[in-house]
Order: sequence, then structure tokens, then C-alpha cells
Amino acid sequence: MVLSIFNDQPSSRLVHHINISLSNMFSSLGKLSSGVRINSAADGPAQLVISEQLRSQIASLNQEIENTNNLIYKYQTASGSLSGFRSQLTELRTLAVGAANEGFNSDDAQQAYAFAAERMVNYFNDAIDMAQFNGMALFDGSEGSLGELSHLSGIDFSSAESAEASIELIDQTMAEVDALQVQVGSTQRYELESHVRNLQITSQNLQAAESNLRDTDYGMEFSRFMAEQIKFQAGMALLSYSNLSANSVLSLLKSS
Repeated sequence: MVLSIFNDQPSSRLVHHINISLSNMFSSLGKLSSGVRINSAADGPAQLVISEQLRSQIASLNQEIENTNNLIYKYQTASGSLSGFRSQLTELRTLAVGAANEGFNSDDAQQAYAFAAERMVNYFNDAIDMAQFNGMALFDGSEGSLGELSHLSGIDFSSAESAEASIELIDQTMAEVDALQVQVGSTQRYELESHVRNLQITSQNLQAAESNLRDTDYGMEFSRFMAEQIKFQAGMALLSYSNLSANSVLSLLKSS
């Protein structure tokens, strides 16, 4: 909406101020409707550039948070697998203590212990080989894995003496699993999760700064809109009275 009056200098000045008020009203309406104080470079060139830089930093931080969370899921998967390995070893050791009971077990019982131990060892070794996250092995010592676990070997429950010797081998594997569990858990808690928390705090602070810089202050902007609306309405009313002097009109419109 643009008003124009020809051959009437006082009215032309009045229309100029009316158009300014109208433009300011539209600008305020845009900020109130979008919730954004800086909708274009004209609203604040420097503020717009700073805001875009902050948004770029926030996007990078959020992506890093997502990447780290994905890595945490990998460590959580590994920790769950290690807990399962520990339970299997505990069960196997209990079986070994029973198999090592010399003078009590019959030959059939000893063979049953040996058969059960063979099945459990095979299951344990297969579980190590199959432990993966996103197609990558977790415990084979390769690049991308979280450590290396040795296969159980030399386990023999066919006699009390061999079962007794097997207990030491099981204990060694237990210690290996426990050490890796500590390493995985410590890395997850003290490095990865701590890093995510720091990134989240930084991201929140940057978002708050960007919001203060770019978002609309509704109370202040609505007050501006109302002031410009009053000016516009007063100008339109004054324009209808041609007998008013140009000086009186301008004095009414010019307000801070």
C-alpha cells in the first residue's frame, strides 16, 4: 500500500510519514508472525552473519553428539557381551569344581562333565567370534574392535586332575574378560558420556546465544507495532482534514 498526493506539498510529507509507519507495521508483523527478529540482512547485517555462524557451530556440535552417541551404543553392546561371557565362565568354573571332585564322581559322571564342558567351551568361543557391532568384530583385536579376547583352549574335564588344571585356565580367561570390561566401561563413562555432556552444554549455550540474537522479543515488538499503528491511524485521520496546516500535522506525527 503506497499513498501519493500530487501538487500538495504538506500532504505529501504527511503521506511520506504514513508510508513509513505502514512499512514499520509490516516489518513488526513479520517478526511477530515468524518469531524471528532478523528475517533478512536489512534487519541487522552483522547480527545475521553472527547468527548463521552460530547455527553452523550448533549443527556441527549436534552431529558430533550423534556420532559419539553411536559410539556409546557400540560400547554398550560390547559391555553386554562381556557380561554374558563372564556368566558363561562362572558357570563353566562351577562345573570344573564339580568335575575336580576326585573319588566322588563315577566314570559316567566324569564323562558327562567332559561333554558339558566341551559344549560350553565351543559356545563361548563362537560367541567371541560372533560379537559384532555394525558389521565390525568387537573382540578380535582388529582395527575398530574394542580389544582382544582369547579363545578358551585346553579345557578338559575327563578326569579330576585335568579338571583341576582347567580351573586355572578358566580363571585366566575370567581375568582377561574382567580387565576388558573395566576398560570398556571406563571409556564409555569417563570419556564418551562425559564428552557428550560437555558437547550438549556447549550446544545449549550456543543455542541460547543465537536465540537472544535472532529471536523476536514479543513484548517489545508488539509495543513497536502498536506505536506504528497509532501513528498510521492518526496520519490517515489527519490526512482527511485538508484545513489543517502542514506544521501541525508534522508536529503530531514526529514522535520518538
